[in-house]
Amino acid sequence: MNSTPSTVLVTGCSSGIGYELIKLFERGPYRIVATALPSSLEELQARPIAQSPKVTVEPLDVADYAAGTALVRKIEKEIGPVDILVNNAGISYRSTVEDMTVEDEQRQLQVNYLGAMHLIRECLPSMRRRRKGRIVNISSVGGMMAMPTMASYSASKFALEGASEALWYELKPWGIHVSLVRPGFINSLAFTKVLYSRKKAAGESSEEYKGHYDNMKTFVEKIMTRTPSTSADVAKRIFKVCQRKSPPLRAAGTPDATLFYFLRRILPRFLYHKLLFRSLPGVKSWGPTDPEARL
Repeated sequence: MNSTPSTVLVTGCSSGIGYELIKLFERGPYRIVATALPSSLEELQARPIAQSPKVTVEPLDVADYAAGTALVRKIEKEIGPVDILVNNAGISYRSTVEDMTVEDEQRQLQVNYLGAMHLIRECLPSMRRRRKGRIVNISSVGGMMAMPTMASYSASKFALEGASEALWYELKPWGIHVSLVRPGFINSLAFTKVLYSRKKAAGESSEEYKGHYDNMKTFVEKIMTRTPSTSADVAKRIFKVCQRKSPPLRAAGTPDATLFYFLRRILPRFLYHKLLFRSLPGVKSWGPTDPEARL
């Protein structure tokens, strides 16, 4: 048996899923490189896990492609080639399509999709040469079903899902595993970190979208403070995927993710969309008051 510890690179570790995940890896035969935004680096460095000899903390904004390249080269030189890459870093904009700006769209895609793809490309040559490696991309229920005011977030996760599926086929001949883990709602205060578009933040959003924002904000916050699933629960599921000999391409991160998956598969598409639209919180107060205009 190979006694050399596997090298794991996990992005977005200052809190939440990433932080819980590196705690699990630290208990096993792994050397962990945990990244955080430069602005959150001190927060991660102050945690007890950062003092472990198995853990190396590095600053990284995944949207900075040059920094991502430099980090992977540094890991390969000082620790060893990356065996497991977990693309966990992500951000979420809560804005309607009309309120998003080009700059906001680019930032959303750079962090959730393009940055992850860049790190994958940097790690792949070594994985192919060694005929081994694991890539785990943290997707979302938002990567298979979209919600109003979160179009750009879903777009970034849909993109991640599509690219990961193609990558699964491309890398199978080399024995490199590719997996997507889809968390649903998690009991956390992550909703306090959502971003608003520049147009929305500047108060330039149309008053007609007020119902969309107010009702969706209340709805999401209520669920995220009541759901039993925690970041630690999701981290355990990710960790299990990383350890499986033949990991699945897609895995649910929370029980509700499984429910949404089967709901989308079982219901006829027209009925599925109609049901979800009517289930939106306060939807009768959205937009036009004339029922015929709404339909």
